[in-house]
Amino acid sequence: MGDAKTDHDSHREQASMNRRYIIWRNRNAQDRALQELINRANVA
Repeated sequence: MGDAKTDHDSHREQASMNRRYIIWRNRNAQDRALQELINRANVA
């Protein structure tokens, strides 16, 4: 886990990465192969 005390640039970069991931995940939500991979990873 990252350090809770980060400078503003690191926080902004992390927030940007989170937004990009959520957008990517939502665009790929209907991908059955990806969903099966996620389900297998969640069980492990």
